[in-house]
Amino acid sequence: MPFVRVQLSPAVDDQDGLKAELSKAVAQALGKPESYMMVVLQPGTSMLMGGSPDPAALVEVRSVGTINPDQASALSGTLSQIVAKAGVDANRVYCNFAGVPGTMWGMGGRTFG
Repeated sequence: MPFVRVQLSPAVDDQDGLKAELSKAVAQALGKPESYMMVVLQPGTSMLMGGSPDPAALVEVRSVGTINPDQASALSGTLSQIVAKAGVDANRVYCNFAGVPGTMWGMGGRTFG
């Protein structure tokens, strides 16, 4: 159910390690089984943030149900720390959170609502 997409400008050597860390952190923070997690990592994405081409990242988190403000705030810090391992300063990481109704999220040929 939870989905994480990370677009970042630097190349990443240990993509599987970064994906695994993101998967575990988001599942834990949202109280969802990690077996439902999907993580997409898109390194080497051309970005310009604040008029600067310095390393930057966009992290999108979507999940069935709601993501409350406390979860979003905590995850923003956690995700920024994880992405920093790929060479992106926390001040250059945008995080976006969205809750999705179960009726609008499908898996295995059916929806969750």
